[in-house]
Amino acid sequence: MADTELNISLINERDEGAWKVLFHDFYPALCCYAENYVDNSCEAEDVVQETLAKIWHKQILFNDTRHLTYYLYRAVYKNCLSIHRSKKNIVTIQDSNMDLNSLEKLGWTDDEFAVSIREEMYRRLWMGIQQLSERRREIIEKTIEGKSIKEIAEELNISINTVKNTKAKAIDELRNHANTSPLLLLL
Repeated sequence: MADTELNISLINERDEGAWKVLFHDFYPALCCYAENYVDNSCEAEDVVQETLAKIWHKQILFNDTRHLTYYLYRAVYKNCLSIHRSKKNIVTIQDSNMDLNSLEKLGWTDDEFAVSIREEMYRRLWMGIQQLSERRREIIEKTIEGKSIKEIAEELNISINTVKNTKAKAIDELRNHANTSPLLLLL
């Protein structure tokens, strides 16, 4: 099984290897998503870990990766709202009796859907970056950190032209990776 593709049948069978891939692929994005609704990153990590554990124990079956993705984001969202309720914040949950096994019944607002798509795009971009060669990945990561081409060249002890060319090739590779993503069809 490739690191970039989840095997839904193995996920449904509670295969530990498949769940490790799921955790590796989704955990950072779900934590970022949860941070939109809770007070801090530690709390967000707790929510995501609890959510994944609950899903494991509920033995929910997923139709495909899309169903799994929607379910994960929705479950994290609902668990974040539960934290607010427990802190005595006033929170209204629409359609709290909804059956999350059906995508048609998720009842997300457009804003919730947009946030989940954005987080999923970040997750896929990060996965694409991880698949780059070491030099390309290093240059892209330093670019994301906000470093200039000159700073990157100095740090890596390479020429500015090498940085420019390598960065351009890395961006092309990431574009090709993004073009093969079925997620773009949702936009």
